[in-house]
Amino acid sequence: MTRPTGWVVDMRHYIDEETDDFPESLPEPVLKLAIFFGTIVAWVSDHLPEGDEHTNVPCQRSPGRRRCRGEIIAELERGTGYIVWQCPLCADYGTIHGWEDTLWNRRGGVRARSKAPPPIISH
Repeated sequence: MTRPTGWVVDMRHYIDEETDDFPESLPEPVLKLAIFFGTIVAWVSDHLPEGDEHTNVPCQRSPGRRRCRGEIIAELERGTGYIVWQCPLCADYGTIHGWEDTLWNRRGGVRARSKAPPPIISH
């Protein structure tokens, strides 16, 4: 089995600077990747400082056109502030940076810094 190429992701590339949200022109495959990486960031930043490396995030790879059944493990690398992740089944792996001021940061990100109250949703 060939070892997959690792991902190096800057989460700021998925965000429109004016709206702090996804750009409307983001292609669907790229949007799916952004959501996948963002889910990893949300899990890791929500479980700081100790962290739980088992994220409950399903792997997105499909080696041999079969969906990997692994769940991503991830942690915050203390020296760099990067989030490192991997799938223990298919060995897909990567590093995520630039996540601190994004909507996925559950500890001090854009949404956490906002002074506005959360929207009220009525049914």
